[in-house]
Amino acid sequence: MRLLSVLSFAALACGAVFGQTNASSKATAAISTVSVNCPSNSDTDPSCSSGWVNVMTAGVKTSSIGDLFVSPSLVTGLFTSTTVKGNATGSTSAAVSAGTVEVRVLLDGIAGRAFPDSTGDGVTFDARVQILTANLGYIFTQCIAGGLTGCALTPEQITLALDTSSAHSFNFILLNVGTGMHTVQVQARARSAATGINGGVAVSNALYGLGSLTVESVRLVNSFAF
Repeated sequence: MRLLSVLSFAALACGAVFGQTNASSKATAAISTVSVNCPSNSDTDPSCSSGWVNVMTAGVKTSSIGDLFVSPSLVTGLFTSTTVKGNATGSTSAAVSAGTVEVRVLLDGIAGRAFPDSTGDGVTFDARVQILTANLGYIFTQCIAGGLTGCALTPEQITLALDTSSAHSFNFILLNVGTGMHTVQVQARARSAATGINGGVAVSNALYGLGSLTVESVRLVNSFAF
């Protein structure tokens, strides 16, 4: 009888532990198939010119002491193309192509509560700046006009600079969101720009597509702060 009592107590204790673990583990998810493509001449496209676009939304219920781990992932891409050519003045030709894809998280429609994005300006998922400069052509004109005497030729020059950063998935943390139902919203913003001078031509494109979102309700240690 004593052995049965011990076993019964152990089973009840084990059942209580597993029940508590399941009760405190609350998570939700969402999938996005939204596809946005923003070339450098897309000022008339509302998805590009209006800034932030709603991508994914999920609802979650939290207890009186609740924190949220929000993890959005997006397929993002950038295309940059720069072309330069010589001109009749011998001046430097340049082309600049740039694009960015940014993501932010809103809690109940309010931005700036998800660390580390405490300002609501978003986290960069993709960014690139491509600069091509060149000094081509017109290096023989004055020399030929002078009968090929006293020639001081200027060497042709080409410079390419490329700066790229990427983070296609990111973990946002929302502290002490309060009790009740909450709406977690993920927004994305794609922007691109291209300029060229003295014959330079640039094309850019920023895009994002298939995405996923996971939201987990947790309880961090007491008095946790960044």
